[in-house]
Amino acid sequence: MVLSAEKALKDTKDQIKTLQREARQAATLGDQHAIQQKIQVLEKQQRRQRQEIFKAEDEIIEKRDELINRLEKRLAQKTDINILFTIRWSVM
Repeated sequence: MVLSAEKALKDTKDQIKTLQREARQAATLGDQHAIQQKIQVLEKQQRRQRQEIFKAEDEIIEKRDELINRLEKRLAQKTDINILFTIRWSVM
């Protein structure tokens, strides 16, 4: 989950870099303005993607903590031995 989100973030960063390069090379102000608007949309998307990554990482940390707590509880368990019955036999 985190890896796919990080890949999507990297793709968005690459798109922003490409558009920034195009904006510098734009022939008219209208073209540059349109490209800047696209960049603005992608930057918002980039922020959302970062938030998703942080959320996924937080979920992973919570699950890890829960697993550690379960393990600690299992380690703290005490075992009692009670004799329930006795079997005696003889070989003839």
